[in-house]
Amino acid sequence: MNAAPEPHIVRRRCARVLLVDEDDRLLLFYSNGFVAPGVEYYVTVGGGVEEGESLAEAAAREVLEETGLALDPAELGPVVARAAGIWSDAPDTPMHNDESYFYRRVPHFEPVRDGLEEVERREFAEARWLTAEQLEAVDRLVFPAGVSGLLKALNAGTVPVVPVELEWGAWCWDGNRGWTATERPGILER
Repeated sequence: MNAAPEPHIVRRRCARVLLVDEDDRLLLFYSNGFVAPGVEYYVTVGGGVEEGESLAEAAAREVLEETGLALDPAELGPVVARAAGIWSDAPDTPMHNDESYFYRRVPHFEPVRDGLEEVERREFAEARWLTAEQLEAVDRLVFPAGVSGLLKALNAGTVPVVPVELEWGAWCWDGNRGWTATERPGILER
């Protein structure tokens, strides 16, 4: 009996921004039921780096597309965190993301979602501003994993000299079991 061939893994550089308002709340997109029925999670603003873009240029473009907020790439500052790992939103499309995170204080605003891609419109049910404490208390997955501790430090004015390595956490398709969590085995069975 021959095993099915492993699907080709797409490598993807991503730029994300931890947008934080004057009340120390982080802007996140909330999803419910996109990857599997009943699966809820939060994800930061950002996405793939296009050819010829710097990380800061990609981050500013993604913020504009996903929220309507225009940022100057030169004002994003240093990369404060990184995360990398494999995820997929379909059985035959595994991706390896190498993600870089910027931190930016902004006045509170209501995101304009007009620039979202069609798949993002289906995935992101709404935008929510959450404090680090709310992130810790939420019983859904937050991507990147461990962002609440980093958010507390950044909000207190501590900018890391070297980017913090965040735990990877994302959903992957398993042909035998369906959707599984790469960092939290068994989460779908609860």
